[in-house]
Amino acid sequence: MPLLLLSALIPALVLLLLFYFSDRYPEPGRVVLATFGLGVLTVIPVVIFVLLVQAPLAAVSQDPYVVGAIDAFVLASLPEEVFKFLVLALYVRKHSAFDEPMDGLVYGATASLGFAALENVLYVTGGGLGLAITRALTAVPMHAALGALLGYGVARSRFDGRPLLLALPLPILLHGLYDWPLLTLRAAGSGEGGALADGEVGMLIVGALVILIVTLASTARLARRMRREQRVQAA
Repeated sequence: MPLLLLSALIPALVLLLLFYFSDRYPEPGRVVLATFGLGVLTVIPVVIFVLLVQAPLAAVSQDPYVVGAIDAFVLASLPEEVFKFLVLALYVRKHSAFDEPMDGLVYGATASLGFAALENVLYVTGGGLGLAITRALTAVPMHAALGALLGYGVARSRFDGRPLLLALPLPILLHGLYDWPLLTLRAAGSGEGGALADGEVGMLIVGALVILIVTLASTARLARRMRREQRVQAA
């Protein structure tokens, strides 16, 4: 159990440190820890939301693609990104430490990794070390990247006057598109709908990987641009 717990937590902590030290002007540790802790706490309202709406939505369809879409966009992407957004909008955005666009990426990733850390513990304790390794390479980095994109949207609102709610659509969309193929596979495997052909299974897995790679690459490119801007401003 201690090994599983460490395997669940270490990926989130490593990525947290990566984002923290990627900032030319590192954020106050207490604010980062508070943001991480609030991210952990977002698991509670997400679970409550899912429990309230899951049963009524279960009757909508038995098609695995429809079930997967509902699970991905309504039960996962929407509540997770909204509650992480609330952490950024209600706590981080108003904090004096949030004083440049790069901070949006750092705090967004931090809040998202708080959620991912607890979610990962819940998954891994029931799924074993193999699942821990898989999630360390996929789900946890995806959470970090989505959080960074969300935080960048909040930063655009704070520093460029962009409407705050425009921070939400892209992370929700990318999150849902990543989860949809995977949750479609889960729905088909659990007997909630018809079986999928081998070709469909392969396409769904490839689809999820493509969204993962595009999201990670976009976030990495955005982070490099933010660091370049910091260097220019410091020169």
